[in-house]
Amino acid sequence: MNTKIKKGIINTIIFVFFVSLTFYIILKENNILEILQIIHQVDIKFILLAIACMFFFVFAEGINIGRTLKLLNCKIHLRDGLKYALVGFFFSSVTPSASGGDPMQIYYMKKDGLPIGHSALAILTEFSSFQFVTIMMALIGFMINYRFIENSIGNIKYFLFLGVTINVIILVFILLIIFSKKIIIKLLNLICKILKIFHYKKVKKFKRTSVKQIKEYKKGANLLIQNRKTLCKIIFTTILQIILYHSIPYFIYLSFGLNQANFFEFLTLQAVLYISVSAMPLPGAVGVSEGGFLGIFKFLFPANLLTSAMLLSRGISFYLFVLISGISVLYFTLRKK
Repeated sequence: MNTKIKKGIINTIIFVFFVSLTFYIILKENNILEILQIIHQVDIKFILLAIACMFFFVFAEGINIGRTLKLLNCKIHLRDGLKYALVGFFFSSVTPSASGGDPMQIYYMKKDGLPIGHSALAILTEFSSFQFVTIMMALIGFMINYRFIENSIGNIKYFLFLGVTINVIILVFILLIIFSKKIIIKLLNLICKILKIFHYKKVKKFKRTSVKQIKEYKKGANLLIQNRKTLCKIIFTTILQIILYHSIPYFIYLSFGLNQANFFEFLTLQAVLYISVSAMPLPGAVGVSEGGFLGIFKFLFPANLLTSAMLLSRGISFYLFVLISGISVLYFTLRKK
């Protein structure tokens, strides 16, 4: 059996296990029929708005990937960008720490005939923009809600510090890769040494090909630096993308007919929650995201609605789009074959 297929099966089994365990823990102390009855009574227009936010979240990533590739003179349509975004969402969701998303996006781009150097730059640019905006919004959210977090939630602040620290390290590392040729060459030499240890026979060929790709990559990075207008568009789109994503719990709140809490409270608290659970090495942060939602929003939702709200929020922002992106990946793969 192919190694990639084996890894895919193992990751899927791990993902399903954690999802099953999470729902067992959450639902064992709750009346499932009562939860379903509550969910059945929500205002559907707000649920549709939440789903629309998620569609834009995925769509925005496709737009940003497409912007960089077009700048590098790659022929790409909007539907291609959406395809790469769906591929990234699915493989990020089912692999620990979202580690499978970016490599699989580059793999599908290569299959479409795009140069690896250009593909890697497009992915890294989009990812660094996403990291920067999520970190900034989380820090703003933490400062605004500091007293609430300190007095009501307590220990979540430690997860926030961990999440911010890890994400800042990742962001700095990515920016060094984008803008520093020395770092890239050092990484390449390290990879070649590792390949030699495992007696890989085509190390020299691999290095020649990689050096050629790095030259193309650096040309693209320099072009991107010179086009600040494109960078500003990417960052603006990312800000809108993340605001809409963090708005989903608020629309769930409105769907229950509640109106005492305001939009800004939900936006800033969700920003804190997102960065806090992102550091967890679990597929899709399954389990910790659900637990974090129950902990951070327990003072905004009535107790009898909290579990239903969490199921709706995570169902829309994660599980529904894992299903949609999974079906899409299957379609892309079969169509290519």
